[in-house]
Amino acid sequence: MADGPVTEAEARAIVARWGELHDLQAGLSAFIPFIAAEGFYMEFAGKRWEGYAGFEDHQVAKRRFFDELHETVEIRVTPGADVTRSWTRSHWNARYRPENSPRSRVIKTVIEHDWEFRRERLSGRAVMQGHKVTRFEYLPGFGPDDKQDYDPHLDANAGSRLT
Repeated sequence: MADGPVTEAEARAIVARWGELHDLQAGLSAFIPFIAAEGFYMEFAGKRWEGYAGFEDHQVAKRRFFDELHETVEIRVTPGADVTRSWTRSHWNARYRPENSPRSRVIKTVIEHDWEFRRERLSGRAVMQGHKVTRFEYLPGFGPDDKQDYDPHLDANAGSRLT
């Protein structure tokens, strides 16, 4: 059983695996080895997904995107006694098909996250407790079509972004 704070190497490995699995649109079972069993969360644009059920809801909503690529371009890790924190800047590229359109469109973004990692008490494994999106910005020319009211990254039911 591991002891001490989550290390920089462990945090970096979790961030990398997170992106790889999102590219594959993997379900909950693929993420369970490194997300917290209790108190897991994701936050973005005023919306919060909690626990495994919230994670699954998020993954289902994101299935409107395809050919996803998550690329972490910068990461800073600050190990702490109880919580290791990280900040990342990533590029997220994906395709989606606008409603009633015969063609898909490409979106490209810059996303920044604040991450929280902890060591599970019983198993000692490093886990992602959660993260919050602190910046989401479409790159020029790669956002939703200005001629439509539809933003593919907005949850039509809640009016908040999905990542």
